[in-house]
Parts: sequence; C-alpha cells; structure tokens
Amino acid sequence: MSRWHQNRPCWADADEYDVDTIVRDPRPVEGLSRLERVMVARGLTERRVPAPEIARIVGVTTRCVYRWRSEGFRQAA
Repeated sequence: MSRWHQNRPCWADADEYDVDTIVRDPRPVEGLSRLERVMVARGLTERRVPAPEIARIVGVTTRCVYRWRSEGFRQAA
C-alpha cells in the first residue's frame, strides 16, 4: 500500500468482521469505506458472484467492479 493510501482513512481502516459477514451473506450494505468495498468485491469475486450483483451489494457501478477485477484490482487494497 502506498503512503498516499495509508494516510487516507477510507483506505487504511477496514472492519474484517463486517467484510467477512457480507461475503458470507451477500446483501446490500451502506456505509462501507472504500477499502471495505474493495475487500467485499474481492471476496465475492472469489465466490464467483456476477459483477452486476457485486455492484448492487457494495453500491457501485458494474463498470467499477470490472475495473477492480482488472490488473489494478489486485493493487487497489
């Protein structure tokens, strides 16, 4: 993680319990930090959840999920 990401609270803080709960029981959730959204998207991608469904759950566009799945997705979090 770069120094810029470390200094931004939305990238530095994530509640692992919340992320695991959402990945196990996918449902739309509000109030996630950006890091938590990426972590949830990554977990749901591993479970083979379709991109439109991931987008609905984490509250982003489908295009955003596809972008996270690209090469930069691995570097994002």
